[in-house]
Amino acid sequence: PLLSQAAAASKMSRGKVTHSSGALIAKHTRFLSTAASPPPPTQTMANANSPPPEKIAPEAGLGAQDAMKLFIQHGVGRRKLNEIAAEKGTTPLVDRWQKMVATYIETQCHVITLLGYTPDERGIGLYTQHLQQALASASPEVQDMLRIAGRDTYRMVLANAFDLPLMEEQESKGEMSIVDARNVMHKVSLRMQAPEVLEKVAKICSTSVAMTDSPEAQQIDMARKHTVIQQVMVDDVYLSGGSSSLVSECGFGEGEDGYVKLQFQLAEHQGDPLISQYVGAAMMKLMESAGIDLAALQQQAQAQGQA
Repeated sequence: PLLSQAAAASKMSRGKVTHSSGALIAKHTRFLSTAASPPPPTQTMANANSPPPEKIAPEAGLGAQDAMKLFIQHGVGRRKLNEIAAEKGTTPLVDRWQKMVATYIETQCHVITLLGYTPDERGIGLYTQHLQQALASASPEVQDMLRIAGRDTYRMVLANAFDLPLMEEQESKGEMSIVDARNVMHKVSLRMQAPEVLEKVAKICSTSVAMTDSPEAQQIDMARKHTVIQQVMVDDVYLSGGSSSLVSECGFGEGEDGYVKLQFQLAEHQGDPLISQYVGAAMMKLMESAGIDLAALQQQAQAQGQA
């Protein structure tokens, strides 16, 4: 599934980034440009008392992508994305981006529920794990079919959420080369680690909004830090400088539309190990500057996986 494909950052090869910490960071770097984790979809009792599947066939993954596209094109997902698009000019980009991701997660939860998984983050994680195991023994053709299906679903979500003719433009221009994608993300990663960027994140996040030590209060404070990181990513990494911004330098125009167009093109290469290395290493720096305890997050993720 697309949201989980952004977990390409788990393929990091940088020495200090272990597989487990890489997967953890991947969870917080969905769509390559985001750091904020949207609120989880409302959990229901669907499949709560039934054992989840023990495995899944690659064909089921392709079927799930087809179902996702159906809901995004014609269902509740499309209606919600249209509502997000209508907020342009009145709602900040980061807020709309988070709503877009939340809509994707909610739609994905509905789909995997029909396969026997719980409609929550744990269900998505298990579904993704099973799909990766299935793909390990699948033919290269099947692997590429699923990659393309996930990429196209993501692009459809982007185009609808921001009301841009991205699919038509892509057909006329073709795909960004892997060399160009790596060069772009190398520039992004360097900018993410610029001292002024790290200092800004640290300054904003230095004061906690948690009123108590309760898990709920800590979760709220964590969500705020993720939002701060995402806001700085958009404002100070991608769009800072106007006509001389990073997105302009890379040939995608200025402002919000340029940012969205860049993310659209990068979708073709979101699983590239070198890009994952760039993004993962830089995101670690940003999260550390925000005061996010990566070790604690990793322990929490492991505890949830064993629950």
